[in-house]
Amino acid sequence: MRDRFSIDLPSKYKWLILSLLFLTILVAFMGRLSTSVALEEIGEELVWSRAEQGFLGGVLMGIFLIPYGFSNIFFSPNIDKYGPKMILVGSMTGCSVAVFLGAFFGDNYILFLLSRVLLGLSQGVMFPIATKVIAGWFSKKTRGRANSIFMIGAPVGISISPILMGPIIHSMGWRYSFYLIALFGFLLVIPIFLFITDNPSERRTNQNRKKNNDMLEAFKRLFKDRDFQQITVGFTAVNTVFWGTSLWIPSYLEHTTGLNLGNNAYLAAIPYLGSILGMLIGSWVSDVKGNTDGIIMFSLLTSGLMIIILTFSPVEGAMMAIFLLFLVFLTGQLAPPLFFTKLQNSIRGDELGSATGLMNGIANTFGVVGPVSVGIVIALTGAYTHGLIALSVIAFAGLVGFERLL
Repeated sequence: MRDRFSIDLPSKYKWLILSLLFLTILVAFMGRLSTSVALEEIGEELVWSRAEQGFLGGVLMGIFLIPYGFSNIFFSPNIDKYGPKMILVGSMTGCSVAVFLGAFFGDNYILFLLSRVLLGLSQGVMFPIATKVIAGWFSKKTRGRANSIFMIGAPVGISISPILMGPIIHSMGWRYSFYLIALFGFLLVIPIFLFITDNPSERRTNQNRKKNNDMLEAFKRLFKDRDFQQITVGFTAVNTVFWGTSLWIPSYLEHTTGLNLGNNAYLAAIPYLGSILGMLIGSWVSDVKGNTDGIIMFSLLTSGLMIIILTFSPVEGAMMAIFLLFLVFLTGQLAPPLFFTKLQNSIRGDELGSATGLMNGIANTFGVVGPVSVGIVIALTGAYTHGLIALSVIAFAGLVGFERLL
């Protein structure tokens, strides 16, 4: 039976929409990772000790996730109410302004933190917008792969960040790398304004938006929904592990292997190729073979095991560390697109923006535990190699919670 919430359009329209969503996520993740890539230089400018870099650096990288979660939960219902175009324009504009201000006020830690708060508030609606648009333009049989394409913008953005930023940081200073990311964002606002449209089923009727006036009632229904509970528990674990690993990779490689990212920035991007491959494999298997829940549980189990291997194996040289990190991301990123596919297939269309925002908000608010916990372990032990072990515990806890809610 045809999915009444979606319309299959000619491929050229789908590719245009997916391309813009992909670029939106790519630039957003470059903005998120900017502090991680430049952390060594920021720490030198602010005269941090190793312990301060572990704690203050972890807070600087992780603080983004709290306002990001708030924005997901409380701003995303406006997508169901007003449509995605202008909200995404405002989101990308705010994101670009925040990255610019972070560089401009980078010598003041408090103002730098506030710029990361603005970044989180600005980016919170991006994934809910993408989920809403894809649910409207793509059929159920193709949503998994469509989700993976826009979500690949995340690992691609993370991958190219050290490649683009590294040489700029070491030749011109870290601020100019931030200004470049802000410029990319400002330029992207133009095609977003011109081409992103409401989903076609909403264009024919305003009923969906009129139904969604009561945010609290929608949230109450979602919290009682067992499918939503399961999706949120699993995604929270996957997301926390991802951010805990991602934000510390540049510093981890520099301190444990002596890798000079200024001369070898491309090496730090290799682990994220595992994310791209994992998302493509997971979404393809889900669309073609089914067993979405099994893929998610396999992802949580194997990523937790790979982190343990990375932590306790005698890693000699940068290439071995990079290979193990590649496997961590390959296994861990089999799952993320599948959570969005499960939402699109189980939540009614007029509440999809709210549901995605609530799930993503909870996951990313809790996600601050990832980088901060790694930073605390580093500060306590003085060893970067021990910091990641906390993330394997989170992965296994997520596996147990997800399985029990089946």
